[in-house]
Amino acid sequence: MKKILLTLFVTLALFSCRGRDGQDGKDGQDGLVNVAVIDLDVKADGWQYANLNQDNYFMANFDMPEITNYIYDNGLVQVYREFGTNTANAVQQVLPYSRHHEWLDEVNNTWNFYTETVDYEYGVGFLNIFYTASDFAYETEQTPTKPEDMHFRVQIMW
Repeated sequence: MKKILLTLFVTLALFSCRGRDGQDGKDGQDGLVNVAVIDLDVKADGWQYANLNQDNYFMANFDMPEITNYIYDNGLVQVYREFGTNTANAVQQVLPYSRHHEWLDEVNNTWNFYTETVDYEYGVGFLNIFYTASDFAYETEQTPTKPEDMHFRVQIMW
């Protein structure tokens, strides 16, 4: 009986895994992927504060004529934050980037915690980079403390 059930199970498994053949795709052109790399800097005073619909963040806008309709529809735009630019210890972190931080409020002798997030969006002809801190401390200040200077590398592939 066990042999019959095993045979039945194997037979059903084999037939249930069969499917129709799909259509073959078109062959692409032989060659390499095209890549453009663009370096962008955002100085601390270049961040724009936004408080839209209770969404509080800083934003940097860039005109990017390199992001064409063709790139938008068929390519890839990837952004990296670079730390230690122009040093032997330089590293790149793909966006979105999140890091958790702590700092000591020496006046109240308390530890404070927040998460820093940097992300981006793009469309034809533009790129926007966003900075958000989870504690939104900059929201309560008359003159919000802007994020630090940041260096980004934009990689466009098509």
